[in-house]
Amino acid sequence: RADLKQISSIISQVANITKQLLIFGRKQPVQLTTINLNQAVQHLVTILTPLISKNITVKTDLEPDLWTIQADQEQMRQVLINLAFNARDAMPQGGNIIITTENVHLDAEYCRNHIDAHPGRYACLSIEDTGVGMEKETIKHIFEPFFTTKGMANATGLGLAVVYGIIEQQQSWITVESEINQGSVFKIYLPATLETKDRMSLENPGRGTGKRILLVEDGKELRQFLARALSENGYVVFEAEDAQEALKIFEREKENLDLIFSDVVLPGRSGLQLIEKLLFQKPNLSVLLSSGYPDLKPQQSLIEKKRFAFLPKPYSLADLLGAIKKTLRTR
Repeated sequence: RADLKQISSIISQVANITKQLLIFGRKQPVQLTTINLNQAVQHLVTILTPLISKNITVKTDLEPDLWTIQADQEQMRQVLINLAFNARDAMPQGGNIIITTENVHLDAEYCRNHIDAHPGRYACLSIEDTGVGMEKETIKHIFEPFFTTKGMANATGLGLAVVYGIIEQQQSWITVESEINQGSVFKIYLPATLETKDRMSLENPGRGTGKRILLVEDGKELRQFLARALSENGYVVFEAEDAQEALKIFEREKENLDLIFSDVVLPGRSGLQLIEKLLFQKPNLSVLLSSGYPDLKPQQSLIEKKRFAFLPKPYSLADLLGAIKKTLRTR
């Protein structure tokens, strides 16, 4: 059991680094949804507390009527985690992490004095620490990939570079204020949607209720694991290794199938070609696509146009169960 836990931990680290590299290289597909930063912060505090030393206190000051934003939920979670861990590492002797959200209206005069700013309404997120702080020369380089003051044995040097890449991709910007022994403050300005209703779902993915899934995955080991995991969570699963086998199963089971979960890149006919053929025969079939390939621009354009649900690899079992439940509910 101890060895398996260590293997699992290492795999999670590798998956996280892979995600960060894809995000930094802008190869990670973006799925914009309306989210409220307050719930994202509250979720972060829950997972952060066990991961920091007892001499560090996490405090929050959240705007109760915070404007919502359009953003990729997974990427915003990555931003919060990276900034929080950066704040933690800046306080080896302990201290406070203060996370604040507020509504901000920026006018033209303010923007003239801040090169990255644009007039408008923003949800502002700030993460402050009471740590060692940074000198001006260090601040100039902190968003560069692989730059780190912690030593490469203790850090990848990707955390803040990934944050910068995500924020820039969201048409937002980030500011940094810091002084030696006076701590640091990172502020992110995200364009507001002006909707106050929170649409984030923090539901437990839960178990399936006998829904029937056609699973199409050419990787044998992954397919077998997914089939077993989905079956153990209450779904009826039909396995296919390529489009041809999937079509045979569909002809036999199409009246009872609820969802197809397929890789985009398959041997022979692609996952998208397969989906088009199945939907022609059964338009109400729910569709969930997945891929680990970074360069899917033509396919990604079609996926977005058709509004197919998409789950990028690598993903956790909880991510998969949540995506399936959401897809079955919204189709």
